[in-house]
Amino acid sequence: ATRKELRELFGSFGPLKSVRLPRKFDGAHRGFAFVEFTTKHDSQTAFDALSSTHLYGRRLVIEWAESTQELDAARAKAMKDMLMVTGGN
Repeated sequence: ATRKELRELFGSFGPLKSVRLPRKFDGAHRGFAFVEFTTKHDSQTAFDALSSTHLYGRRLVIEWAESTQELDAARAKAMKDMLMVTGGN
């Protein structure tokens, strides 16, 4: 799915702050995305409505990011993984 497609799908539940699709070093998608709503209510509505949804023949697995620290840790891990793949220190 593209960023635009995810914005259309999730944006029907309320305004979005951001949609991010992390990529591998080679530019391919990692197979997941972060969708951030402007309100908790809208995110809960989307979570409830889309938890059993399929997109392009695959079931969406929707999980909560518990905190900004958890997101920062995920970003740091992705960066570390990327450095390990490229041989960086």
